[in-house]
Amino acid sequence: MRPRAAVVSAVLALIAAAPVFAQAGPDAPQPIDAADAVPDGADGFRPNLIDGTLSAAGDLADDAVPRSTLVNPTPSLPPWFAMKKRFEERTGINFGGSYGLLAQGYSQSRLGEELAFGHKFTFNASAALANKGKPNALTFDVAIEDRRPLGTDFAPLQAGFLAGSGVPTAATWGDFSLGITQAYIRQTTAGGRFQYTIGKIFAPNFVNAYPFFDDNRQFLSLAFSTSPTIAVPLRGAGFVVAAYPGAGNLYVKGGMFTANSDDTGWTVDDFFGRDEHFYFVEVGQTSFARRPIPIHARGPMDRNNMHVTVWYRDGLTPRPDRPTDIIDPRRRDESAYGVAFNINRMAGDSLMWFLRGGVGRGGFAKANISGGVGIRPARATSDLFGIGLGWSDPEDFGLPEAIPILRDPPSQWTSEVFYRFHVTPNLALTPVFQFIVNPSLDPDSDTLSAFSIRTRIAF
Repeated sequence: MRPRAAVVSAVLALIAAAPVFAQAGPDAPQPIDAADAVPDGADGFRPNLIDGTLSAAGDLADDAVPRSTLVNPTPSLPPWFAMKKRFEERTGINFGGSYGLLAQGYSQSRLGEELAFGHKFTFNASAALANKGKPNALTFDVAIEDRRPLGTDFAPLQAGFLAGSGVPTAATWGDFSLGITQAYIRQTTAGGRFQYTIGKIFAPNFVNAYPFFDDNRQFLSLAFSTSPTIAVPLRGAGFVVAAYPGAGNLYVKGGMFTANSDDTGWTVDDFFGRDEHFYFVEVGQTSFARRPIPIHARGPMDRNNMHVTVWYRDGLTPRPDRPTDIIDPRRRDESAYGVAFNINRMAGDSLMWFLRGGVGRGGFAKANISGGVGIRPARATSDLFGIGLGWSDPEDFGLPEAIPILRDPPSQWTSEVFYRFHVTPNLALTPVFQFIVNPSLDPDSDTLSAFSIRTRIAF
């Protein structure tokens, strides 16, 4: 057996055994109530490291949080969501979804595409397979999605590149037809100390994640989500494990995915049949949250976190059944690698600041750094104001049949400001403004502006 195969087999065996260990031992303690105070470092609520809001489970959990809005100052759960919660308590099955619209306009575009409309339909479902109703439940989750442009030639993801930005101006607002984008099992065991997920998963949900990485709810630009230096695959077969090894707040997280992702296809054959994988290891320090729900509502990290992520991707062989990579195709057969970091901290109860950065080879950028703040208004806890500033030194890349590969494109500054306004607990409107200095894919322009209106309704 090859060494790599041996490592994979050992990890999968450990994951497979985890449900047995969990059922044999005592049940994990329930998370503390949001109103209970627990000193940092006490054996209280441990942040879940595998359920960000871009996963099916995290998306469902975030939409089920009681919210206060400008017209409804008391946090409440709409009747439909209250009914779903009661149904989940009886059956162990949770379901829901969302529909989003994004209109994004650009001050100029290399191909004249100065306006882009995109939509997202998402349906999530989750079912407890074992230990129903307990913190160590073994759960199967699935996400069915459809994303595409509406009335324009390009979705906002592609249109942002055509406008000249060296990083996506709408990170996940792409173009694919209805299909299963995530299907995985997950479990938290040992009192929250060990967590894992395995199946078809959305890799950016786990790699260098932090509370403001969800472009359905927070920043739109990739400059403020997953680091643009990381050549992370998107949707495909893989696994992630995370552990709190001691009594303190140190954690370790790692994973392995097929490097040949597919939005709606199944990639198990690629995972086991091709030596083309993406690996990452993350070591971090987190605080045991005084409240399980920080200002971003829910995310893969708690209120105070700092971590370092090391990653590596095997070289890729040409695939006639896959579209051409926008990164310089001459380098697809070369390995990619890098390191990234994150710090996010609370300042009081209503403001969170962050500083992130990375260096690498094979992603959108060779180096980047970004920082910003998110502020929750006192009278509308569902609303969120965010502002960020980022710098990136891009790799050589372009768009097939649209923008030729650019050699040594200029570094780019990206700024973004948004305000997420909840009209009702399950309907949010978000105006977003991005201002870019030295757009990397349009060396003839000094600046680029992008104004967006995002609408999201959860059901």
